[in-house]
Amino acid sequence: MSIGRSGSPPGTSVLLRPPTSLAWGVLTVSVLAWAGLLAIASAQQDMGSPWAMPMGAEWTPTQALLMLTMWLVMMVAMMLPSAYPMLAAYDRAVRADASSKRWSVAAFAVGYLACWGTFAAFATGLQWWLLSTSTVDAMGVLVQPIAASIALIAAGIYELTPIKRTMLGRCRAPLGFLATEWRDGRTGALRMGASHGRSCLACCWAIMLLLFVLGVMNLWWVVAIAGFVALEKLTRSAAVPRVAGALFIAAGLAVFLFSSTA
Repeated sequence: MSIGRSGSPPGTSVLLRPPTSLAWGVLTVSVLAWAGLLAIASAQQDMGSPWAMPMGAEWTPTQALLMLTMWLVMMVAMMLPSAYPMLAAYDRAVRADASSKRWSVAAFAVGYLACWGTFAAFATGLQWWLLSTSTVDAMGVLVQPIAASIALIAAGIYELTPIKRTMLGRCRAPLGFLATEWRDGRTGALRMGASHGRSCLACCWAIMLLLFVLGVMNLWWVVAIAGFVALEKLTRSAAVPRVAGALFIAAGLAVFLFSSTA
């Protein structure tokens, strides 16, 4: 079954169905993450709460840690549900392999989420920098229309690039990913999850930065972006990124024109 160092997924994997425990596990973690995000957003309304968004760039270590936690919870809530097809495909493959290790699917998920944890750390630092330059307000909203316009247009252009199509294709094709990236054992599962996470991050990073357009903790905006990411990853239509790209560019131009005439 093995090919060189990496190995290959068992050929019978497509005949198996993922256990309901996997679906329930992903659903449970996702619901808990969304509930945690809702609780954090509620706590941020109290200016006396340690969760309150920092008003200036002078963050204490505690505030920085809490902001990082907020971003980590947000990334799990937004990105784990759309990773279910890949986790299910890996689960089918690994259960067809008699030499597979226990908790390999969990290791794959950890590797995937670790990549988004790295993005959470970057986003935390970016939020601090934007706040220090008065580019965003305390709620993480871009206060300069030109900055919002640039973010929207950049995201729209990226939607239309070849690298976006390539990375999106990798996210949409679990069996193709497993055929080319298979690694044996739990360590291999961790590496595979990280590889998938990198592809997903390369696919979605520009969309994620749009959180700053209407506010990092605007939960309706967070839900909208998470829904779009899921739609883009779970459908095979080439029209989705094209239409989205055109809409983002149009929205960015509209913001620019409106702000210039206001």
